[in-house]
Amino acid sequence: MNITNFRDLGGIRTIHGRRVRPYKFIRSGQLVGLDEDTKRDLVDRYRVTQVVDFRRPFERQESPDDRIDGVTFTNIDLLEQSGTNGASLDDFASLGLADQVNGHMLNIYHDLVMSPAAQQGYGKFLRIVVGNTQGATLFHCFAGKDRTGFAAALVLWLLEVDDDQIFADYLKTNQERVAANNQLLDQFRAKGFDQDSLDALEIALCVKKEYLAHAQQAMIDAYGDVFAYARQALGFGPDQVETLRSNLLE
Repeated sequence: MNITNFRDLGGIRTIHGRRVRPYKFIRSGQLVGLDEDTKRDLVDRYRVTQVVDFRRPFERQESPDDRIDGVTFTNIDLLEQSGTNGASLDDFASLGLADQVNGHMLNIYHDLVMSPAAQQGYGKFLRIVVGNTQGATLFHCFAGKDRTGFAAALVLWLLEVDDDQIFADYLKTNQERVAANNQLLDQFRAKGFDQDSLDALEIALCVKKEYLAHAQQAMIDAYGDVFAYARQALGFGPDQVETLRSNLLE
């Protein structure tokens, strides 16, 4: 499987003892440069029928997802009209200071909860997941860590998975991306970026518990809890949450 940061979230247990079904809800990094075995695996083994791509238009133009026969692709730009829409790797490298990168990341996570484009986008994403009763939904951004990380957490919160498991899955990205991150750092080093810039970039390529906690707190402060957030901000009410559970839980 030559996809970075790929994992099936099947097997995660809710507070009520139910488990997420395998081959239903899968997260990853971008689907670029896949070999034929990987494409076949996605369809035959993982039963992927829907792919949701959270990347910005410039990211998709630079590296379009590989097409896979029988799979529907949907693009959802979560950071459209956001103040942090310049969150490309070059932008992070040019910040050059670790504390500035942290502040920038916290702003991104705030926008993922509160910006109209993200709310509209995550609402659409939830409806795709609910509607896909036949196969698995795979969702990704570039690295599969921030936009994808919040998407995974959002669904797991709605399924009533506890925070320990949600944060553990979120932080797993740091192990999964070691090789890919080193490759990116080498590319920027070769472009002549200095050590401060590379240090800043290295922070931007990792996830920190405080980022997802910041998003969670923004959601609670503004809406009270994840269910009110889903209903009021994402147009995803209690009946749809029930359908989500019956689709994704064993």
